[in-house]
Amino acid sequence: MKRVFNIYLVTFLSIAAVLGLYHRQPDLLERFEEKTYDLRVRSLHRGAGDSRSIAIIAIDDRTIAELGRFPFSREHYATLLDATSRAGARAVLFDAFFPEPQSPGADAAFGAAIRRSGNVTLACGMEFAPDGKVSSITSSIPTLVKGARRIAQINVLPDSDGVIRWTRLAISYGGRFYPSLGLSGAAELLGVGEFEVGSRHLRLGERWIPTDGEQRMLINYSGPPGRYDRYSFVDVVRGRVGAESLRGRVIFVGATALGIYDMRITPFSNNSPGVEVNANVAENIARGNFVSRGGREGAIDQLIIILGGALTAAVCWKLRHAVSLPLVIAILAGHAYLSTRLFLGGMWISVVYPFIAILLVYAVAAYYRFFIIDRQARDIRSMFSSYVSKRVVDELVKNPGMARIGGESRELTILFADVKNYTSYSESRSPAEVVRILNDYLAAMTDIVIRHDGTLDKFLGDGILAFWNAPLHQENHAELASRCALEMLEAMGPLQDKWRLAGDEPLSWGIGINTGEVIVGNIGAVGKKMEYTAIGDNVNLTYRIQDKSRDVHSAVITRSLRDRIDHLMETEPMGEILVKGKKMPVEIYALRGLRS
Repeated sequence: MKRVFNIYLVTFLSIAAVLGLYHRQPDLLERFEEKTYDLRVRSLHRGAGDSRSIAIIAIDDRTIAELGRFPFSREHYATLLDATSRAGARAVLFDAFFPEPQSPGADAAFGAAIRRSGNVTLACGMEFAPDGKVSSITSSIPTLVKGARRIAQINVLPDSDGVIRWTRLAISYGGRFYPSLGLSGAAELLGVGEFEVGSRHLRLGERWIPTDGEQRMLINYSGPPGRYDRYSFVDVVRGRVGAESLRGRVIFVGATALGIYDMRITPFSNNSPGVEVNANVAENIARGNFVSRGGREGAIDQLIIILGGALTAAVCWKLRHAVSLPLVIAILAGHAYLSTRLFLGGMWISVVYPFIAILLVYAVAAYYRFFIIDRQARDIRSMFSSYVSKRVVDELVKNPGMARIGGESRELTILFADVKNYTSYSESRSPAEVVRILNDYLAAMTDIVIRHDGTLDKFLGDGILAFWNAPLHQENHAELASRCALEMLEAMGPLQDKWRLAGDEPLSWGIGINTGEVIVGNIGAVGKKMEYTAIGDNVNLTYRIQDKSRDVHSAVITRSLRDRIDHLMETEPMGEILVKGKKMPVEIYALRGLRS
């Protein structure tokens, strides 16, 4: 039951974590999601479609070369409007505004041409305060404005990566909404004069446009730059463009020359003329070719995150990895296909967050199964079988939570046994003889440590470091260590007799024991070498007091250990000693034996 509960728990937590990310929408993940939008726009655009109703008159490099430095005289704009009027253009929208007078003659000529045409939209620009509200507006001079059919704002609000994916269709200022140039172009295409602003939509005639709370619409780009028929400004002014090329069309006038710096970043290109962005917006609205990302899409996103995560969990928990991995890949591919189909239907469904949910659940499930459930028992046996007794290992397998991986502070009883005069002993004998005798000693002492449920930490040459109360908690760790020390000392006699019979000089050893707080756990270089060990000041203290055992032919213990076993063991005070690294002296005792 606990394992099943853990499976449900980790699945729930994984899905909940992704839902939390979805609601917070971190910038990094949103940037990835926006890139998937760009990819879908590029790969799923439907070609040219009906773009004949829109044309662009471009202020290009050739125009500047023939008419002179930009901005050039407004008399040229007047000539342009007269030419478009004669050709029968439906409307002319300027992606530019004229905030300062040029000269009375030029301004009057341009204003008169605007009035004669009767179908001109001029632009304006908004200045925003830090709170996001419009602080001021910059428009064309009154001589021009009073003859225009509309005034449209041309504010560009790219995303944080500089890509223009949204357009602000209407901005409120002075008690009225100013339409964008793209919305004004759509109004001309549809033959509609007014629009209405709602909380999550904008209505233009019979056309309902999905927006967010700031009247922003996603731009569903119809193609790369150059999609619309483009005519050079100077060619129209000079009469080099036939009337049939402009007749009945909504015309956007804007700069495409690189030196004028009206280039924008779109999903298709890093050098898209701003005027084409407005033309795309107008065509989106006129054709009803919308993409929305609102409450409906948010609900679908969250449902897919939950269902995708749950389906992945079911596959991973019930099937072998060889089967579950291909199925998880199929789930990812299925969602990619679903998001593509829904995008064609006008819905921006998230790709990143469902992918994260599916992959996270799979990773957690695979990790939990392979590294925790399937391999937990083997890992514990492999990790601790050389440290502790079989009884302790069996207990750890039954209760794996006790085998805490990583360092923790815990009270241990530490034992250090060391051969006396080992350096001089080894120098006078051959390496083979030393190794043979040392192996006898280490094997016997290790058996005693394991028999008393101690954890064998390491061999330090001829020394043995062991401890109690880790990885399992042992209430009587002080007693176990003390009994182990007494048995190790008792084993000295039989071992020495064995060596004498073999003609070898026997070894003798001293033992130090201490109880105190240390850091214990798997310590080392991850992926290189790890070992379950104890470190800290109390381990060092155990090393130091072991030296004093040479004087008393017994194990030497500290006051902290003696206080825990005084009711069980006979001890003899040895006074206080100063230990390197400590400012205060340490009380030590000789461990003499059991009280009964």
